[in-house]
Amino acid sequence: MTAKKETRASGDGKTAAEEAANPVSKPLLLVAWLVPGLGHWLLGKRLRAVVFAAVVTASFLTGVLLHGELAVPQQNSPLSWFFTFGCIGNGVLYFIRLLWVNGFDGLFNSSFPFGLQGGGDPVAAGFFYGKTFLYTAGLMNLLVVLDVHDIARGDKS
Repeated sequence: MTAKKETRASGDGKTAAEEAANPVSKPLLLVAWLVPGLGHWLLGKRLRAVVFAAVVTASFLTGVLLHGELAVPQQNSPLSWFFTFGCIGNGVLYFIRLLWVNGFDGLFNSSFPFGLQGGGDPVAAGFFYGKTFLYTAGLMNLLVVLDVHDIARGDKS
C-alpha cells in the first residue's frame, strides 16, 4: 500500500501539477505588454481591455504633454536602469516616443543604449510631473500584464 503525497502550491486547493498543467502562452503576455489592453481583448474581456488601454495611454500622453522625460540608461548610473525598466513597461508607446525624439539615426548609433535621449524639457513647469506620469503608465501596464496572466491561468475571471 503506497501513500500518495500531494503538496499544495497555493491556498486555493490546486496541486503544483494542476497549476503546471495550465501554462500561459508567452506570446499572449508579450502582446499584452506591447499594446496596452490587447491581452484582455484577446481573452474576451473587452470592457476591461478598453478601460486599461485608455488609462495607460492617457497617462502616457499626459506625461508627454507635460514635457516629461522618458527614462533611458545612463552610464555610471545603475539606478537609471530601474527607471528605464518602468518606462519600457509602456510597450510600443515607449519605443514610438524614443523614435520620435531620437529618430532612426539616434536609435541605432554606436553608443546605444547610452546615447539615447528621453525627450522632455527640464525647464518646463510640468517636467517632473510628466516623468512621474510616464513611469506610472509603464508600471500600470506591467500590472495589467500580470492581470492577463492570472485570467489566462484561470485564477481570476
